Amino acid sequence: MSKQTSLENLITEFFANFGIDPDIMIDELESEVFSIKIEGNDLNYLIGYRGQSLDALQTLLGQMFFKQTGEWITTTVDINGYKDSKTEKLHEITKRYIDKVRFFESEVKLPPMKPWERRQIHLFVEEYNDITSESEGEGRNRRVVLKPLKK
Repeated sequence: MSKQTSLENLITEFFANFGIDPDIMIDELESEVFSIKIEGNDLNYLIGYRGQSLDALQTLLGQMFFKQTGEWITTTVDINGYKDSKTEKLHEITKRYIDKVRFFESEVKLPPMKPWERRQIHLFVEEYNDITSESEGEGRNRRVVLKPLKK
């Protein structure tokens, strides 16, 4: 049985235990990395406050897969397009901070963020040839710093 099939069976069984029958789409992005998109009605409680439940679900599914198969995989879970809309919001916020960096010609610190959110900003900033980004801080206080590139 393939990992993708095992993962799909695991997720279906997991949600069946809660009486939920969502639409599940799984794509293998690269070896051992799976994107799981879950869609259905009334699933906001699975997202939770600022995506905390979604993060926990993502971790839980990875742990359950390991316990079942003895193999580690990386999963990204999105429910009803939450992460897609969150990414768009992060891009809009980042554009405003990039304008500040350009105007003041000095570094600007963004608020503390989760690792996934920081990664989205770093990937977005790569599209700009006059701005660079780096993370600083520890734990929950880790944040992205945007800096102008020296000419």
